[in-house]
Amino acid sequence: MRAWLYYRLSRDEDEEMNSLQNQRQILVDYAEQNGYEIVGESFDDNVSGMTFNRKGLGELEVAVDEGKIDVVLVKDLSRLGRHRTQTELFIDHLRQNNVRVYSVTEGIDSANENDDLLIGFKQIFNDFYAKDISKKVRTGIRQKQKSGLVVNLPMGYYKDKNTDEVLIDEVAADIVREIFQKYLAGFGLSTIARNLNKRGIKSPEYFSHRKIGTQRTEMCKKFLWAQTTVKRILENEIYTGTLVNHKTVTSKIYKTKNVVPESEQYRHEEFLPAIIDKQTYEQAQKMLESRKKSNVRASNGRAIHRSAD
Repeated sequence: MRAWLYYRLSRDEDEEMNSLQNQRQILVDYAEQNGYEIVGESFDDNVSGMTFNRKGLGELEVAVDEGKIDVVLVKDLSRLGRHRTQTELFIDHLRQNNVRVYSVTEGIDSANENDDLLIGFKQIFNDFYAKDISKKVRTGIRQKQKSGLVVNLPMGYYKDKNTDEVLIDEVAADIVREIFQKYLAGFGLSTIARNLNKRGIKSPEYFSHRKIGTQRTEMCKKFLWAQTTVKRILENEIYTGTLVNHKTVTSKIYKTKNVVPESEQYRHEEFLPAIIDKQTYEQAQKMLESRKKSNVRASNGRAIHRSAD
């Protein structure tokens, strides 16, 4: 019997009890005890079982399509997947290719018709578990947002590794101040971006990579300034020291971000050291809105002109 070992670990699981190493050893021991020939293996680390777009699962599919295996060994069915419908479809795909799935710790065999009902119950349970965990994670994040959670610090700030205190990165903060000053002086977004690139000034992406220890520091396309990059800085109220959380929510069905009404957002005044004053920020917002309206009027005028032609 040609066996393929598949194991998976997601970020919200007990890593010590369910580690990839432990899972693999369980599968190897079972294969050796039952005289299976291990012809390959794959795994996915820190990946949710609710998605089937996984590297390790893709490698397994290739082996199935090439007719290299007879059985897929997993520690339990939740390792294969937690999404009820997609897991069922995947198991059916394996069956059509004469490949069994065997859950070692549960003793469940997809080739055994008597196990079909049990597989169905397991899929329902695994799906519910994943959704329940996801709900708890979202609730936990929402609570942290209420108390003041900084998920990603923007350019101009960094967190002290010893105290977790948010401090100003003066080199980056000077760039932020310059952007506000130039915009209020009448320079456009594109003009500011071109000027910064011409002078070799590093963009927010550069400082973000520096924070996480990326060694690559030379200028490249993703480290260049663009009109949208400048606009994001001008619109970010955090530079006044005010942290605003829960500004958008993601639709579960369409995976789109929707803006949350201001009355439902979580505002934390004087939460961070300010890089610019509130008056400067408000002036910039008025100019952004004014220029936006001017652009809309200009676009409408051009459309009417083309229509008349």
